[in-house]
Amino acid sequence: MGLAFEATPALTLAADVQTIRYSQVGSVGNSAASLFAGQPLGAAHGPGFGWKDVHVLKLGFVHQTRPDLALRGGVSFANQAVPSGETFFNILAPGVVRNHLSFGATWARPGGGELTGFVAHAFGQTVRGSGSIPPGTPPGGLGGGNANLHMKQTVIGVSYGWKL
Repeated sequence: MGLAFEATPALTLAADVQTIRYSQVGSVGNSAASLFAGQPLGAAHGPGFGWKDVHVLKLGFVHQTRPDLALRGGVSFANQAVPSGETFFNILAPGVVRNHLSFGATWARPGGGELTGFVAHAFGQTVRGSGSIPPGTPPGGLGGGNANLHMKQTVIGVSYGWKL
């Protein structure tokens, strides 16, 4: 659910609330525990990453500074999807970042061309494992312990397009 508000003819403010239901997708929402019990990947009700549902708040703006230049920015805040007991298998997909900041701009060229660029940063986040590596001997156990996850990202993008 979201809304946008035209604060001035040149400035639009936006807010969005989103729920991502990872728990409803087995390969993402199911616990990895069944993998250690011998259940193969891809089996019906088989192992997954154990992600919880996430609620995201996003705030953003677009400022048309000139007829040929638009500036954009935004932030997002989310709760943690990866529980501490599911960190071991999530070494493969350590999607633990929660908060993002982004800025971008589009420069419209005469004749319909547009140059767009952006930078987005996902702030560092750590999830410390708690009983995430099963005890015992293989195939069902790996000796016990914990896997800790940390991730941060910065992405830069540039594109050129034409309006028809």
